Amino acid sequence: MLTKLFKILILFFIIQNLYSQDVRIDYNMVYKEDSLSKEFITKKMVLLIHGQQSKFFSQKQYDLDSLRSTGFKKFAVTDNSFTTIKNQNLISKYYFIFRDIYKITEPNHLNWKIEKETVKKNGYNCQKATLNYKGRIWEAWFTQDIPIQEGPYIFKGLPGLIIYMIDKTKSYEFSFTGLKKKYNPLEFENIQPKPIEISKDNLIKVFLDYYNDPYREVKSGNVKAKFKDEKGNDIEPNFREITKETQSYLKKNNNPIELSEAVKYP
Repeated sequence: MLTKLFKILILFFIIQNLYSQDVRIDYNMVYKEDSLSKEFITKKMVLLIHGQQSKFFSQKQYDLDSLRSTGFKKFAVTDNSFTTIKNQNLISKYYFIFRDIYKITEPNHLNWKIEKETVKKNGYNCQKATLNYKGRIWEAWFTQDIPIQEGPYIFKGLPGLIIYMIDKTKSYEFSFTGLKKKYNPLEFENIQPKPIEISKDNLIKVFLDYYNDPYREVKSGNVKAKFKDEKGNDIEPNFREITKETQSYLKKNNNPIELSEAVKYP
């Protein structure tokens, strides 16, 4: 009885210790922009945890934000795709469209089903869980060896850290690559430019407006842009032609992680 109580106390202190400091968890993300293509994109992603709040974003953007925090201000946004901030039962998602960043905040309720299957991954004892979330069926493997109820993207709430996740179509895959108990402290909400808070319906409208006229800001002169040919010479763009090319690209690469939220382009 005393031995069991001792183990519970030890586990409690481990959890308290992990949550009392800043924790950084690294993942590799492999995904398809085009569901019909055989080509995959690989990105290094970072999950920062501070108390009950966490932020998931690319390693590239983390490095850029770290530079900004030391005083280097003259940097443009480079890679805010897949950026999410989890705060208890709320999740904020950020979408980069042309020059602007849009923010949606919604409840984060995940109906996990914990399975009996176990396996060893990355040296950790892992257990299987499944989830049906916004058009994708996910298989996740979590470990209670790291008692943090977190994971990549919006995923959290299992009794341990998510080590590996993949969706049924194999379009999206997350693999744990490491954990650090300290990281360069950053302001989670310090996203540049300042995000525009928007509803889901209005965000779809923004996506469709951009699809219908992706070069509107350039044509109006609000954004200065130079167009060059293959030899690097300045050219006058054929907006009708490049608009069609952009629209074709958007329709082709329309395989978002939240599949049910895919924009229905005309």
